[in-house]
Amino acid sequence: MNVVAFTSSSSKPTRNILNKRTTQLFSTLSPKSETYLQKQEQLHAASPLSLAPMMEYTDRHFRHMVRLISKNTLLYTEMVAANAIVHEKQGALERKDNFITPPVKGSILEQQIHGDLDEFGYDMTYLRRFLGQSSIMKEGPSVLQLGGSDPEQLFGACQTLNDLTKSGYCDYTAVNLNCGCPSPKVAGKGQFGAALMEEPELVKSLVESMHNGCNGDIPITVKCRIGTDAGYTFSKAGYEEIDEDKEYSNLCRFIETVASSGAVTDFQVHARIAVLSKKFSPADNRKVPKLKYEFIRKLVEDYPEFTFSLNGGINTVVDAKAELERCDNMAGVMIGRAWAANPWSFAMADEILYPESSNNIIENVYNAEGKPKNRLEILKLYGEHADNEELIWDPVKIRRFIIKAASPLFAGEQNGKRYRIALDDIAGIPKKLKQQNKSMEDQPPISGLIMNAALNNLKEDILLSSPKESYDKIYGKKDSSTQVIKDWQDERKQKQDCATSIH
Repeated sequence: MNVVAFTSSSSKPTRNILNKRTTQLFSTLSPKSETYLQKQEQLHAASPLSLAPMMEYTDRHFRHMVRLISKNTLLYTEMVAANAIVHEKQGALERKDNFITPPVKGSILEQQIHGDLDEFGYDMTYLRRFLGQSSIMKEGPSVLQLGGSDPEQLFGACQTLNDLTKSGYCDYTAVNLNCGCPSPKVAGKGQFGAALMEEPELVKSLVESMHNGCNGDIPITVKCRIGTDAGYTFSKAGYEEIDEDKEYSNLCRFIETVASSGAVTDFQVHARIAVLSKKFSPADNRKVPKLKYEFIRKLVEDYPEFTFSLNGGINTVVDAKAELERCDNMAGVMIGRAWAANPWSFAMADEILYPESSNNIIENVYNAEGKPKNRLEILKLYGEHADNEELIWDPVKIRRFIIKAASPLFAGEQNGKRYRIALDDIAGIPKKLKQQNKSMEDQPPISGLIMNAALNNLKEDILLSSPKESYDKIYGKKDSSTQVIKDWQDERKQKQDCATSIH
């Protein structure tokens, strides 16, 4: 495709980090291995629906919950800063022992970490915070999202990931570079995320370094926006008058430049610009700029050699199905807030969004009993994960994260709020006991507490309703999740305001 030449009017200079050493390190791509090709096939098979990366939400606990709901959905981690992983990699070179803080003796984590890791000397307790997956069940198709703007740091982070993948510690289907987050902490002070949209040549270098860090074994993908407001002062009215041909040309320039590396063919595109010239919060950036789905549909048409997934403004399985049917060659749809607010609303995703052929490509991660049939079974299996996590980690530090992932499972249901309040009480037990200088030894396991919270507050027909029954009754209708998402956002803001007032 011939793209109109575009010169950014932004006066910001490209960062001078593409030095001679960096160029020499990453100028030649590692060959793509058989493992790479297998993972790429799994990535494409799982792409019809993705769980969007969300800070403070898509940790290993929530991803485990989502996997119990859907076998096929492509899961994304929270964004992990590359320098956090590189910091540990550098520390590993300076010590001989595997652990600064060893895992609990006899725990599954201890069993997972075997002799193959001795040569690396990584502190696995530290790295598990960033790279860990469920220790009782395979995670299935999943993507590690990295943030950063330094090729050498991203190379080191991916090299560490590849080391741990080969050792059987984790198994991600792909690694994603964050070029879409508009948060002032990321795109402003951090100068990565959506700020990278203005530096496609740098992004090209970043993805090359990531590919080589993975030694050509793991696919690299890019999540971006359709552009930024670089070169003008954003206003809602003014944006309506922007030359869309020029705006699309700029997006094409970014896609073509990044793809010319040979390291990336897969893009996830949020269909809004990122407003970086104003102190917009991520919420503002999600609501104020206009959605332009037509840009992503046009990318699909203009670049059939690449794959594109659409992100932004889609909240239900019904909406996702309609968008995929509207654009036949769209790889998939990515959804974030609706998953976080009401995960059970996606319980029919496997049946509705994935062709039968997906089952031959995407690994079955469930036990002999198969996928859970209702939310009571999900809580039972999630309880096994929760108990094991508290064997590995101090409940004072980990419990609130475990509980958070289970809280929205009955969103919108009768007495769902009472269930969440009961879980909040359970989350606070370890900290309260510590303040009272009391031990956790005599406390019941967290799995039993979660199950009792459900049994004591929710009716049997809700606990035992199948995905299809819930879909036919509620979630098969257009805009079925609108109120639940609004309630979730209001509750989230209330907790943030409360935390701010305390501090």
